[in-house]
Amino acid sequence: MTATAVLFSAGLGYQIRRETAGASVVFLIAPAAIFIVLPIVFKNVFGLREHLVMLGIWPYLVLRISDPDGKLIAGRTRIIVGLWLGATLLMKYLYSVIVLLVELVDAAIKRRPLLLFRIENLISGAIVAIYLLVWLVLDPAQREAIGVIVNAIDANLTDQTTNLQQAAISMSLAAFFVAIAFVFKVPARQTLIGLAVVSGTVIAAWIQSRWYSHHLFPVTAAYVAWLWIVHRDVKAIWLVGIAVVLLRPIGGELLSTTPYQKGVTELDQAMEAAGFSVEGKRVGVLIMNPSPVSQYLAANGAWRWNASVNNSYVAAELEPFDTPENAALVPPPLTFEEPGREILHDEFLRLWEDMPPDALILDQTTSWPLRHVIVDWTHVFSNDPRFNALLAQYRPVLEHKGEYVRFRYYVRKD
Repeated sequence: MTATAVLFSAGLGYQIRRETAGASVVFLIAPAAIFIVLPIVFKNVFGLREHLVMLGIWPYLVLRISDPDGKLIAGRTRIIVGLWLGATLLMKYLYSVIVLLVELVDAAIKRRPLLLFRIENLISGAIVAIYLLVWLVLDPAQREAIGVIVNAIDANLTDQTTNLQQAAISMSLAAFFVAIAFVFKVPARQTLIGLAVVSGTVIAAWIQSRWYSHHLFPVTAAYVAWLWIVHRDVKAIWLVGIAVVLLRPIGGELLSTTPYQKGVTELDQAMEAAGFSVEGKRVGVLIMNPSPVSQYLAANGAWRWNASVNNSYVAAELEPFDTPENAALVPPPLTFEEPGREILHDEFLRLWEDMPPDALILDQTTSWPLRHVIVDWTHVFSNDPRFNALLAQYRPVLEHKGEYVRFRYYVRKD
């Protein structure tokens, strides 16, 4: 599914570039390769919402750069771009700020405010607006739920100072791009559009107050897009220099991914050695981040059978206990007195009660964002009779404590 989306995005961008600038097939292959390799490097965010959003942004950005006057690309292609952009922005509508900034910059430079109402903008904007209208405006329960859930995951949110520092760090490379643009007299339009794209990704991460790999991936992808925007106006030696600078965050993600990938391999080998397969099964998982379990399930054709990821509300619940002096102690069982955390926990339980998984994987490899305690799932949920009743339907058949992964595997008793 995601591979098809990659090919569609790269193909649409290639068609636009070929019609406007006579692009070669390299313009099809290179973006497709980047949209496959780059998200895998970032702890395998391939197929996650941020990845899909960037797939929607790409052909839109190619259109905006390649056809600045809107005279070369036919309305049919623009409609497809608008539909594709709107559909992908539904994955995470916060990234609509990228499009908004680009359009404001373009309209301001040309002093033509009516450019804001181009067909692709109207279509994509209408899709997002209708979604927000139906989901938030007409349903007050959703607004209340969002506030409750934000409180439930507060352990995963950075404080205001750290949030601003992370935003400043992410924007620092933009100063280098602007300086290069000034030296080589890159047209202001290209420079400001590149800056708008990068700023939009940083603003989206800042609003979320989280800077995990899947939040940083769009920022790096935006810088790569900016590099493409200015590549014809900057000398090759400087392009190489910029590319080397971009390799720093990419290399950092790759290095941090190495133990994670080793965990995936170790998990796969442990399951194979024990004679168990998850192919085609619904597998309920309890994990903190970053866990190798999700990639293992995807690679082996299994369904990750969870309504949401449990680490957010569990981390929020255990945060007061997560201190250096408690590092050797077992955290207390959870009580879920905060309504938002209870809602998230109930969603997870109801899915397993209504549609029981074929198997369970309880992972203890990591406890991030907790830093001092180890999350033992059977213990932290031990005061919950619904969880205990669910777990009683399964029997443990494998426990593995290796160098890179620690987990227990359960199968149904019937």
